[in-house]
Amino acid sequence: MARLTLTALMTLLALNGLSFGQDKDQGKPWTAKPEVIEKFESRRGDFIYRESKVPEYQLPDPLMTTSGSRVTTPQEWMRTRRPELLQLFRDTVYGNRPDVDYKMSYQVLEEKTGLFEGKAVGRSMQATVTIGDRSYSYPFTLFIPTKAKKPVPAVIHINNRYFLSMDKVIEEHDPFWPVRTLIDRGYATASFHTSDVCPDKKDGYEEGVRAFFADGKPPEDKAWRSLSAWGWAGSRILDHLETLKEIDSSRVAIVGHSRGGKTSLWAACEDQRFAIGYSNNSGCGGAALSRRAYGETVARITSSFPHWFCPPFADYGGRENELPVDQHEIFALLVPRAAYVTSADEDLWADPRGEYLSVVASKPVFELFGKKSIGNSTMPALNSPRHVGNTGYHIRTGGHGLEQQDWDWFLDFADGQFKK
Repeated sequence: MARLTLTALMTLLALNGLSFGQDKDQGKPWTAKPEVIEKFESRRGDFIYRESKVPEYQLPDPLMTTSGSRVTTPQEWMRTRRPELLQLFRDTVYGNRPDVDYKMSYQVLEEKTGLFEGKAVGRSMQATVTIGDRSYSYPFTLFIPTKAKKPVPAVIHINNRYFLSMDKVIEEHDPFWPVRTLIDRGYATASFHTSDVCPDKKDGYEEGVRAFFADGKPPEDKAWRSLSAWGWAGSRILDHLETLKEIDSSRVAIVGHSRGGKTSLWAACEDQRFAIGYSNNSGCGGAALSRRAYGETVARITSSFPHWFCPPFADYGGRENELPVDQHEIFALLVPRAAYVTSADEDLWADPRGEYLSVVASKPVFELFGKKSIGNSTMPALNSPRHVGNTGYHIRTGGHGLEQQDWDWFLDFADGQFKK
């Protein structure tokens, strides 16, 4: 398979008239602080936290098919390369979703109006999937602005920490899912907890939706794992939003943090109805390039969280250069839609530079569709969001987390995509 070194990628983009200095951010480009590096090395000294230790690597060329032919038109991409690349990720990283007939139904468990000074309606919801005479249900919470111009855009939030009930949201502001902020800015929003769909533990298979679909049979090596199941659940919420006249289902973003960020990107790859995929601090198996082996590695993540990825991904631990894909091609799969990535200054485990370079390396595919995207290989300054065309990125002060500031900057980007 043809591959591009980072240098070759820069040359290719430059030949197409794309300057790596075109983004005019203020301030010094971000680099990891020495004291933060030392802190990580003192805790997990067997991993890489210095750029000088990153191994040489070559990225797969997203525009080169496995047969060796180069994709030159959007039609070729959608007809040939995109399905091929999608299947490579299914077989190698996230697993294949089951090909089983099922039905979905939705129930409003409770509704409250006049929320947030009369700006919103809230609903406690239950989604139920039925196969034959068997069923599986999971809850989600939905808020819709009542004073914004209809139909409104929406954000589906994958919550990998806890379930936030309607009453909890009303009573207490939570920056992990700041509903009031979303409502004030004219967005509907829904959230579900990952473990309600598929328990986030190594031995949780029998309790989740994957076992339900398999009727209790053990999963095959290339069958879907938890990240894919969580993404599937997000798509089922989108199914429901499509039925609501107050919501414009063509303007829906899916958002996740950490493992939820890995999920949000893959969900947007599998479901082209999502207009924006947003990953926050998603790291290995999410936005970060696996080949850099910086911070958390393929070997580490697959041994610690074997339920997230299908077993073939673990086979590439320590030999990432042999992977048939890398995470920049996740962003390629989002084209011609939009992508947003967030890193944190003290979250070296998630490899901020590797997250950023993934976006940069997807540029040839955005360009194929005539879309602008980030092409500057130099990191932006800390707390200086970089928005170019269909891509956005920021690295903020602080550590691993999804904070109010992340939401504010992401919504600025979403406004640019949805409210042009």
